[in-house]
Amino acid sequence: MSEEVDAPPVQDVNEALNGTTGRWAGVLLILVLLTEQAALAFALFTPALPKIAAEYQTTQVVWVMTALVLAAAIASPILGKLADIHGKKRILVVTAAIASLGAFISAIAPTFPILIVGRFLSGAGFAFTALGYSLIRDVFPKRLQPMSISIANTGVGVVTVLAPLISGFMLDRYNVASVFWFSFVLCAVGGLLTLFFVPETPVRARVSVDWLGAVLLTLGLLTLMLVVSLGAGWGWTSGRTIGVLALSVVSFVAWTIWERRVAEPLISLDVLASRKVGVTLLAGGIAYGATTLTATLIPLLLQTPSDAAPYGFGLSVTEMAWWMLPGGTLIVLSGFFVGATARRIGFRQHLIGGAVLIALGAAVLATTPSQAWLVIFGYALIGFGSMIYAAIPNLVMIALPEHERAIGANFTGLSQSAFGGILSTLGFALLAQHVLSAGPQGMVYSADGYFIAFMVAAGAALLGALLAFGIRTR
Repeated sequence: MSEEVDAPPVQDVNEALNGTTGRWAGVLLILVLLTEQAALAFALFTPALPKIAAEYQTTQVVWVMTALVLAAAIASPILGKLADIHGKKRILVVTAAIASLGAFISAIAPTFPILIVGRFLSGAGFAFTALGYSLIRDVFPKRLQPMSISIANTGVGVVTVLAPLISGFMLDRYNVASVFWFSFVLCAVGGLLTLFFVPETPVRARVSVDWLGAVLLTLGLLTLMLVVSLGAGWGWTSGRTIGVLALSVVSFVAWTIWERRVAEPLISLDVLASRKVGVTLLAGGIAYGATTLTATLIPLLLQTPSDAAPYGFGLSVTEMAWWMLPGGTLIVLSGFFVGATARRIGFRQHLIGGAVLIALGAAVLATTPSQAWLVIFGYALIGFGSMIYAAIPNLVMIALPEHERAIGANFTGLSQSAFGGILSTLGFALLAQHVLSAGPQGMVYSADGYFIAFMVAAGAALLGALLAFGIRTR
């Protein structure tokens, strides 16, 4: 079983920073530079998808996001376990180095496959969020933890609100590579500031890494994502699809059996399957996946030329960013709302309410509205519903033992990334069955295709809300 190493009390860490709220606010701002990388992955790059498709002449542009979330699902549990063993700050810095390298490769990629390699490495950055809020749980004063964890997940506003505008400015005036360079600078600076100014957690787990368990889990996730993303092209009943799906099932079953028998598992399955943790990961992951799908669909919808489809607006990236600004602002405010009402409302209720709002927003967008205010209103509902980003980690952190906080938190990231990738590839697989035309500006899809894809997101969010009623909070 896992054993915790003797460590100095958290109060000693507080004293090292003089215990002032201002100093902790500074540490939080540094961490947000990294934890916001997940938000940046969508706010910066989903508006760029049509331009990336045109520049690299590919119809598989969804893999720009799929590679990211697939890598996140694979890397998150491994990085989390290493953080429990070696320290969360140390692994944050290592992860920043990997993600920075990925952004650098993406910026200079001469071909689409090399771009995907860069995006795959960048996917390690999705672990920032879980590593950041598990570090907050370890070292921040208790009075500051709920608000700090909420802010670490939804940002302090600058990145979330301004990222679409920054993306639009760079894409409209420069080129696709500029957004990758921007991501590289933020990630590298965040890693360096963390190295020099963020305190290390005193909490350690005296365990070894379950590498076989990690390999089995990785294989299961990889093959599952391949089936979801490529199954339509292969044929759902083809031997290749059935064979890869069978390999995925066998891998997950083998992982479960191995984790039950090994002395030091990747994570305790009893903890993972509990109503406090397991149901939270399932409900939250499904609801989070709905936001991933909508974030990928909205830019395509808004940038569709007005003369190519009855719903098209033909917006530039900058114009689209202004339309999405109210929703982005509400994403930020939702995090503060969760932190401020944690005791009065409760995190489970935040998760349920947020998922319902996401479902309503996706349903509004499913009608492919021809009026601007309806698009803005639909995304605003999704924005405030993004309070789930703050509610999920708070629920998980409360339920986890100290020596499994980082790995448990990263299973939160794994759940979100896996469901985000699955729902996105599923939504795009369905959307791809409704192509109106293909030209230099990219694919143009029918209104029916968007209706189906957005309703997949709405149904997933609603399912997440229903499952959240089963979360045990005591």
